[in-house]
Amino acid sequence: MSRTLRILLILAVVTIAVSAVGLGRWQLRRLADRKASNAAMLAASILPVIDLGNGDRIEGTVAGRRVTAKGVFDPARQILIRGRVQDQSPGLDVITPLVLSDGARVLWVRRGFVPSPDATTPPDVIPPPDTGLVLVTGIAMAAPERSDSGKPLRRSDVTTWARLDGAVIRSLAPGSLPFELLLAADSAGPGRLTPVPPPELTSGPHLSYAIQWFGIALAALLFGVIFLWRERPGFVRPPGAP
Repeated sequence: MSRTLRILLILAVVTIAVSAVGLGRWQLRRLADRKASNAAMLAASILPVIDLGNGDRIEGTVAGRRVTAKGVFDPARQILIRGRVQDQSPGLDVITPLVLSDGARVLWVRRGFVPSPDATTPPDVIPPPDTGLVLVTGIAMAAPERSDSGKPLRRSDVTTWARLDGAVIRSLAPGSLPFELLLAADSAGPGRLTPVPPPELTSGPHLSYAIQWFGIALAALLFGVIFLWRERPGFVRPPGAP
């Protein structure tokens, strides 16, 4: 093997190994972030219930907090979240704004799940929410703002979204609170939709992914070392060896 090819091989092996190690470390950081988020959610779940009807103040993050509120649903401005799967069935989540009793604030409520063969096209009829003043309880979930605005997709005169975006809900309903409410199982009656279960507080696949990336880095280095060792001057291959 020429000197140039040896240098190119070394550069390729080192590049692959360094990239794989970087991806493995990234997965470990994601694992740490997920564990921290799970711990924060668990800690929030044991805090006192936030009663928006009593004018409880919203201070700091409320993700994971139990929330109760009274208000009137406004189905004309509801949002459909595509790409959802529940009980191995594809579909969409229905999120409807609830105008609170004070008339100034809006709480977006994830009312439930509706099936859809492609997880994008909504059914012809989505059961409407209860009319009049309703009481809802559930868990507060973050509604972050991202540059993609939740990836809106227009199809058959219906817009669906990949996720709930804080900026979008504020534009649709001024006074929107910076979080959504995931209905508790015993509060899933509005609209007779299938309740959406809370997210599982697991560590996810990040550790296994990290191990795989580190394994790829090690394999690349071993391949480079063995190949270069066999290509060294004076190396004699055993009879029949490739």
